[in-house]
Amino acid sequence: MLSDKILNASSIAVVGASKTVTKRGYQAIKILLEEKYEGNIYGVNPKLESVLGVKCYPTVSAIDEPVDLALITTPARTLPDVLEDCGKKGVAGAVIIAGGFGELGAEGRQLESDMVETARRHNIRLIGPNTSGMINLHKNLNLVGLRDAPKGSIALISQSGNMALTLITEAKIKSKVGFSYYVGVGNEADINFHEYLEFFENDPNTKAILMYVEGMRKGRKFLQQAYQTARKKPIVLLKSGRSSTGKRSAGSHTGALAGMSEVARTAFKRAGIIVVDKSDELLPCAETLASLPAIKNNNVAILADGGGHATIGADELTDLRVNMPEISEKTQDKLRAILPHAAATANPIDVAGGADDNPQILAECARILLHDPNIGGVLVVGLFGGYSIRFSESLAYAEEDTAHQLGKLVTETNKPIIMHSLYSFAKPHSLDL
Repeated sequence: MLSDKILNASSIAVVGASKTVTKRGYQAIKILLEEKYEGNIYGVNPKLESVLGVKCYPTVSAIDEPVDLALITTPARTLPDVLEDCGKKGVAGAVIIAGGFGELGAEGRQLESDMVETARRHNIRLIGPNTSGMINLHKNLNLVGLRDAPKGSIALISQSGNMALTLITEAKIKSKVGFSYYVGVGNEADINFHEYLEFFENDPNTKAILMYVEGMRKGRKFLQQAYQTARKKPIVLLKSGRSSTGKRSAGSHTGALAGMSEVARTAFKRAGIIVVDKSDELLPCAETLASLPAIKNNNVAILADGGGHATIGADELTDLRVNMPEISEKTQDKLRAILPHAAATANPIDVAGGADDNPQILAECARILLHDPNIGGVLVVGLFGGYSIRFSESLAYAEEDTAHQLGKLVTETNKPIIMHSLYSFAKPHSLDL
């Protein structure tokens, strides 16, 4: 199990502390101070007395107090000596920013091997090298420098700093969930993907795990851990390097073996991982899973306000091997009592215009369906959010009330409701609720 002192460090030594505002050793100290990191901060630079009021020491071993984690911003060639010094201090972990290791060929691989050997001799665990850093948002521990990342319950594990930046920026604009942690895995020279999975499986602030992977050093161990973790928390993964050009790019980026064969895809899915093919699917999928209770029996009822929407939804769920059970006669009788005569009450349910002048009928139908013990969740598809746009502005309040009722139903029944709306582009308030 990964030591708590690494991702939940209570003290940080910034090796390579600097007064040059463009350097990482300055930026790291500045953002830790600005975001009110809860632990102790120490600068390490033999030429400086302090940076932004933070005392500097000539070496890590010269620091008076305990040090949990070192952020090392110095060049690759300095790493073996810096880690040797960290070992004297009893540092638990180090975040290695520098590149120039295994991703650059034989000489880099030898330097990486020497670095890892030194770290292991002193029981120091390494994030990276060639990493953008890590963030613990619940402790204001920001070793990336990215400001205003939204705090929440998704742990982000990425081999690309730019992908992480894209996802965090998207979350700032669109998401209501946010992140518990971000870890830039980098070259995965020491700490491997499966160890992060184990940590986040047991982390109380994390409800879902979001991964961008280019290459993996210990695939078998990852699959074994994923099989265990996915039974407790959802894992959403995008694996790049499917094309030959993509494989070469991934290899030059992190130095790891890359590729996404159908065998690998099948293995991921069998382990319980949700595999997505497009980067814009990552955050919506993880956000949905982090904010809703897990479905208990894989039985979904589709609630639609049009036959076309119902049919498309049914096809999609069938392709995904989601069960759409027949609705019991008792439940259908309850639906018939509130819907127009033309409505279809088998699964999928088509309200046949019943919501056009009363969107709240959708909440009433959802309540009936979710109280059926054979139904594990409801997928609502169609116009919700757009009744006030298409029919009458006077329906806006009814749509907002319906949204509140649907939210309460999720809490009351501990069953998920997924909403797909043709009017999401218009960003109506009812969908924000």
